Amino acid sequence: MSEWTVRRATAGDSGAVVELRALMFSSMGVAGVDDAAWRRGAVEWFERELGGPRACVVVAEGPDGRVVAGAMGGLRFETPSPVNPNGVWGLLNNVATQPEARRRGLARACVPGVLDWFRDETDATVVELFATGEGAALYEELGFTPTAWPAMRLRLGSPPSPVD
Repeated sequence: MSEWTVRRATAGDSGAVVELRALMFSSMGVAGVDDAAWRRGAVEWFERELGGPRACVVVAEGPDGRVVAGAMGGLRFETPSPVNPNGVWGLLNNVATQPEARRRGLARACVPGVLDWFRDETDATVVELFATGEGAALYEELGFTPTAWPAMRLRLGSPPSPVD
């Protein structure tokens, strides 16, 4: 892996990070990946947030300077609970590698940098993630354990269709 550089992303990497995000969504079968509006909004978000206190992205780039893999961490703030006494949660997400750079350990090399950010630079006491089947083994190796409750989601703004 010596020809690869693993480093913290900057605002200048926003476009490449959004491409990795789109790749992740595409591999998950999420609709609308090619929509320009979300991509524009995401680039603007990364330009604003990277280097700040609420988000961290660690990327791997090749000798040509092209970003080909990355991992992201963000903070979530909730009421303190027995599971998380200070209420500051980390969310590890957006772990993705461009197809031509896979099976080289690049995403695996990016994740510890994000976990170090959580430990060293934030008040997060618990880190969560939503693992794909393909990524679960990596996360278990890093100490993540499955939870008893699966995620559920409600989209606000669009009422559910009436049942006949």
